[in-house]
Amino acid sequence: METVTPTQSVSSNSPVTTVVELVADREGTDPMELQPPLYDVIDPEALNALFAPTSRGQSRESGQVSFRYLGYDVTVRADGDVSISNDTER
Repeated sequence: METVTPTQSVSSNSPVTTVVELVADREGTDPMELQPPLYDVIDPEALNALFAPTSRGQSRESGQVSFRYLGYDVTVRADGDVSISNDTER
């Protein structure tokens, strides 16, 4: 049976920082040691821009983006939740 273990975090960090920290924690490594780096998978500036406050300074009310990184399914939501899960035991 496959295992799905989600991790969620609501953080004041940028979405990119949160993703990297969560994956590094799961991998048991330093965020700077992740290979390939996140920018090889998704544009970090674009990811942060998607969830940055509006031009009027308001928080984004909705939206999410999902992608795979180092074997994890990553979902970033407008409310700041970042979830990662994998479908196999490591």
